[in-house]
Amino acid sequence: MERRELSAADIYHKFAAQLDKDGFRLYRAAQRSTGFQPYDAFPYLDGCTLGQIKRELDEDGVPTAQGVERWSPSIIHNILTNEKYIGDALLQKTYVTDCINKKVKKNRGERTMYYVENSHPAIVSRDLFNQVQQEMTRRSSKRKVLQKSGKTELGKYSGKYALTELLVCGECGSPYKRVTWARNGKKRIVWRCVSRLEFGTKYCQHSPTLDEGKLHSAILAAMNEYAAIRQEVCPNVLAMAEEARQALSQAGARLLQLKKRMDAVSREQSDVLDRLLVNMADTELNARMKALTDEKESLKAQIADAQQAEVNLEEQAARRRQMWDSVMECAAGYTEFDNELVRQVIQKITVEDAETIHIHFRDSDVVLEQEVE
Repeated sequence: MERRELSAADIYHKFAAQLDKDGFRLYRAAQRSTGFQPYDAFPYLDGCTLGQIKRELDEDGVPTAQGVERWSPSIIHNILTNEKYIGDALLQKTYVTDCINKKVKKNRGERTMYYVENSHPAIVSRDLFNQVQQEMTRRSSKRKVLQKSGKTELGKYSGKYALTELLVCGECGSPYKRVTWARNGKKRIVWRCVSRLEFGTKYCQHSPTLDEGKLHSAILAAMNEYAAIRQEVCPNVLAMAEEARQALSQAGARLLQLKKRMDAVSREQSDVLDRLLVNMADTELNARMKALTDEKESLKAQIADAQQAEVNLEEQAARRRQMWDSVMECAAGYTEFDNELVRQVIQKITVEDAETIHIHFRDSDVVLEQEVE
């Protein structure tokens, strides 16, 4: 009978329950078999909302760890906040109320919880995990107004319009808001300073109203200028990508070497133990057993460090490949305003006046001044 080759989603479905159960120890097997990386399926740092990520996973047909074909924002939230991905474990999240009924209850402070670091191999770097936690905290912050200054801080996160996150008033620092004007039966989309909308000219007197079409055109022009600048650094980006690939290869070879030594030590340790059972008083065998035990503990620590280093290097290599792909993609220039792309490329846009904006680009010190006309 012909053997059917499993897809990435099939393999993940097969491993997922065990991955979530024991701290994702089988993640490496799934990744190497399919190239499918569960955490990377949640592009939270790219600006997507939990709802958008849910729809993408549903459309791709990727099942949850329990084999359910439909995702939910709460499942994705739990995965994004699961400390097991970084190799840690929070013990006693739940507890049994009594030994007779064996009712399991969520621990809300009734019992002591214990946080164990490096309890198992990590699949996500702490840096990436912490970035996601900070981003989640920022998005969940409540909107509030500072009455003394009239500055309205960033509030509820919007995944639909990138400029809701990026566009700020150069005079008062408040965010800009998308507004629909309707006059004489005609609609016009503009962006206005939130402080001006809420307080008039009390705190912010000169912030301009910007037409969305003109604003988009100005941003596209700046992005194309930035793309041209990036083309000049193509050789450096390619060299960085190759350097990351070589470092990852060396890390993999180092890890393989450590594991081979671990296997050799374990075999010798087993042999020495058999001989010790015959003659427990043999000082030479006892000394050798102690040396092997110490070496094994040292190897365990080195393997854990090497596995974490491999995870970090994989992410670094992925970022540099993405950087190179981004340089190549923008070589032809940008022709349409895309909210997701704008969010990935731009860090902040400051409105200086009705004709001028300053655009700050991500992962660089580049700030371009652009006319809005």
